Amino acid sequence: MRRVVRMAGSGLVLAGLLGGVSACGSPFGGEHAVFGKPLGKQLQAASRASQEGLTARFTSRLDYGGTGTRATDVVAGTLDWDQDVARAERTVHVPEPLAESDASAIGGREGRRDVRQTYAVRGHGSVYVAADGAKGRTWVRFTPAEREKRGLNGDSDLNRLNGAVLPYGGTLAEVLPHAKPGKEPAHLPGGGRRYTATVSAAHAADVLPAALARPLRQAEHLGHAKGFTVTVTTDGKGRVVRMTADLAAQLDELHTRGLLSDVTTLRSELRLSRYGRWQREDFPGAHRLVTSTETVRTARGLRPGQCADTQLLGLGSRALFPVDCADPHDLWKFPSGTYERTLGTLDGLDALPLAACRAGLADAEPVNGAPDPKTLTVTRDGLRYAVVRKNGTDKNPDWRGTPPTKLPKNTELRVGGDASCLVTTAYEPLS
Repeated sequence: MRRVVRMAGSGLVLAGLLGGVSACGSPFGGEHAVFGKPLGKQLQAASRASQEGLTARFTSRLDYGGTGTRATDVVAGTLDWDQDVARAERTVHVPEPLAESDASAIGGREGRRDVRQTYAVRGHGSVYVAADGAKGRTWVRFTPAEREKRGLNGDSDLNRLNGAVLPYGGTLAEVLPHAKPGKEPAHLPGGGRRYTATVSAAHAADVLPAALARPLRQAEHLGHAKGFTVTVTTDGKGRVVRMTADLAAQLDELHTRGLLSDVTTLRSELRLSRYGRWQREDFPGAHRLVTSTETVRTARGLRPGQCADTQLLGLGSRALFPVDCADPHDLWKFPSGTYERTLGTLDGLDALPLAACRAGLADAEPVNGAPDPKTLTVTRDGLRYAVVRKNGTDKNPDWRGTPPTKLPKNTELRVGGDASCLVTTAYEPLS
């Protein structure tokens, strides 16, 4: 469902005034804009009435419960339907004893440090991610074309931020147009209503992180997934003020795929407030705005000696944001230096770059944060191979990019490379 498109200028003010009158009941005897509709259409009307509030604040959360622990994913921010923009702060907290694999699926950080992200969204277009460092805040822009180039459309955590009901996506509001009330709503003090509705399993994926959404969509395609119940509370104007849903029915399918194995309860909640009130916005302007094409790198694209934050963009090693090593980071790339070896056998070729990286780590200048040697990996070794005679008469060996399948008699293998290496760190400067 697309959001309502409004006319500019004085027509917008008039539409807002008329929307408020109709929501409270027309003085000319017209039906209520939401509660006057047939039951099956009231929640869709509530969605439109909420959008006609023009602005609001929201808080969205997911609660993952397990034995003796609870992980949370909380987003809070502002909405502006008129400008079709939103801005929000996200905090993911994954405590012990949930497994590392569960923490990763939820969106948590290794080492149980909370993940804190700031996003801004412009309609169905660009998504902005804030990067805070010693020099201040920088906004990294991801246009739809840039996301597509990096394979981040579809079920990606960035793509899901473009909402259909709220400007900010990934909340329980996404299921509102698909919720089917089973009975008349309960009447509340102040004229509001509380609905109990069912939603098909296909839309559970709209509320969950991408790592969980993908297998659920596949399960729905195979006919294995189960639907769920959502509770919707409105004010007297029919605008949504609270939604809750129990998504535990989705855990069976996730468990069969090895996901959230330690999670036994899963709930989602959305709260909306301060409709129509002025909201202070910190939306990205031209100042300190960079494109993802200019700044985001893969592990191979980092320069030796650079640090990066793998969690800032929520995309792992697929999209790293290079940062000053004095700023928070959890990845460091360092050079081991150029090396050349002459071998009498093909055995041990694969170990050469890693050995060079180990030597490079031992000799490298210290970087902020304690490197973890166990995480050492080679991202680009630039290996070259040349078969040479044992008597050393080959003055200009023929270098190739792939090793031979076997060595001819009376020859050796000359191997050259310039290993570049990655190691994780855990650096967060004192405030």
